[in-house]
Amino acid sequence: MTIFCSLWCLIFRMIFNRNLFMEAKMMSRKSAGIGLLFLVIFLPSALWAQEMMYGKWWRDKAIIQELGLSDSEEKILDEKYIESRRKMIELKSEIEKQRFELDLILGAKDADKHRIMERYKSLEEARAKLSKVRFEMLMDVRETIGVERFQDLQFMHRERGRRDWDRNEMKRSRRDRYSNRDRD
Repeated sequence: MTIFCSLWCLIFRMIFNRNLFMEAKMMSRKSAGIGLLFLVIFLPSALWAQEMMYGKWWRDKAIIQELGLSDSEEKILDEKYIESRRKMIELKSEIEKQRFELDLILGAKDADKHRIMERYKSLEEARAKLSKVRFEMLMDVRETIGVERFQDLQFMHRERGRRDWDRNEMKRSRRDRYSNRDRD
């Protein structure tokens, strides 16, 4: 309720105070710019992450059976996973720190372009390190199970993704069909 009242007070002041209106307009432009910057920064890594199979997929009985994984291969994958996860946790923490520092600089009135770009460069370097660790894990999996079974795993992952997408489409279609009936 207090947020609602504060919003109305702000609108009322903006109507009667042109300077405040101009400040709000500038703030919204800055917010939109910052939002666009974060979209450009984070979207590529999110899209790339969708291509990878996360978690302990080698514990899935269907995958074990289809790929014919041995107990020793599962153990090696577990060890590599633990090692990789530890590195990724550290690097994700570093990325969060870099994002925080970039946010601080972007919010500062006296920040110059050079400082902002340096902080952005640090953030991108941290992201590149995380991406490298993820890729190294992928290469460890490939080395452990062999190229042929790795290709089978990729195929299985793509098929699973298609099935999930098809399932979501069917749900959406049913929901749309039933919601249209309610309107009629």
